[in-house]
Amino acid sequence: MNTTLQRWGNSQGIRIPKRLLEKIGMKVGSELTLELAEDNSTILIKPTKDERPIRGRHRIEDLVASSSPDAFEGEVDWGDAQGKEIW
Repeated sequence: MNTTLQRWGNSQGIRIPKRLLEKIGMKVGSELTLELAEDNSTILIKPTKDERPIRGRHRIEDLVASSSPDAFEGEVDWGDAQGKEIW
């Protein structure tokens, strides 16, 4: 299976077909381990055992509910408006 190394912003990346990921039990959000072969000719991509949630997939209600109640006590004075801020 061939793919192309592509520029993504200041980084480079490859796209891995879904059917290939499914065969090894990986999905979006899976943590990966990258290793370079001793002869520097091959990059090995393996799933790690830890999985982190997909970034950006949290509901604000759940985040607030899991926060400490005293995290929301009182008000904060951020000072006078700066630049084009409107208060």
